Amino acid sequence: MSLFFFHGLESGPHGSKFQMISSEFPELVSPDFQNMDLNQRLLVAEEQTRGMSGMTIVGSSFGGLVAARLYSHYPERIENLVLLAPALHTEDANLIARMPSPNNCKVIHGTQDSVVPFEASERFCQKFDLPLVAVADEHRLAAPYSKEAIMAAVHELYTP
Repeated sequence: MSLFFFHGLESGPHGSKFQMISSEFPELVSPDFQNMDLNQRLLVAEEQTRGMSGMTIVGSSFGGLVAARLYSHYPERIENLVLLAPALHTEDANLIARMPSPNNCKVIHGTQDSVVPFEASERFCQKFDLPLVAVADEHRLAAPYSKEAIMAAVHELYTP
């Protein structure tokens, strides 16, 4: 099994969420998507995961959209998704045709997110019958209880 982290638009491959997760899971891989649009990110993600299966991907913001789109195209590669304030408010999210079972996916989103509306995750989770963990936090999910929720989801879904 492989563990990947897909970062958002404003961050890089080794930001605070990567640091937090890799402190307990040093095998964490994080492709560098900086300065890439969605299609470029999808190409890099597709190339780096080609031939793999049983993967767990943690996707933050725009990286969450990339992870969900990658799953929709290549479900045989990905076993679990942890989506953190995923950018599901864009038209590109409408292209997602399938998601993992509710037991293999967690969406964590801050109710005070001013970047990506919390309601976008609510609608998405209802559409695919996925569990949504609502935290009283902003887009960065930097509060201690948000970090605990993130780590709990990774521990629950990823087995090294």
